[in-house]
Amino acid sequence: MSSEIIVLLFLFLFFVALIGGIFLIAFLAAQSRKKKQKKIIASLPSHAEFHAFVRFNRGDQQDKIIKLKAFQGSGVIYVVDDMAVFKSTTGFEHTFDLRNAKVFWEGENLINGLLKWFSIKDDTEKLYLNVETGMFIFHTGGNKPTTRSIHDQLLLKQATLK
Repeated sequence: MSSEIIVLLFLFLFFVALIGGIFLIAFLAAQSRKKKQKKIIASLPSHAEFHAFVRFNRGDQQDKIIKLKAFQGSGVIYVVDDMAVFKSTTGFEHTFDLRNAKVFWEGENLINGLLKWFSIKDDTEKLYLNVETGMFIFHTGGNKPTTRSIHDQLLLKQATLK
């Protein structure tokens, strides 16, 4: 009977250590994301009208059925004068002239985890964007914009330019 208790105790401790490890990895990933975001914010022009951290897919990646993640990466989109600039955490950057770019509400995408998406497109690039949410327990701030509010801000900015 004492060997059964030892086995049960070992299994319980293993389970607790496994769950603790998962939460530790999630916490460290959130901290790493915050560091990357602070670095990107520091690089933004001081006269940027607004910025938002987003997840993105480029071009036809959005509609691929077989892929590891619902998104290619994350980055920041911000508006300076009449330009919308997107910078990813991996170094990809593209500038959209809001006078000529097309901003579309894409809605929910079943392939990409039922997330709400919008797209911004010019002659050379099409990006699909949604708000980077991360794990809920580490993102409890209420000041984060929604995917719809970013889309609406871009449309409002476009309307003032035309």
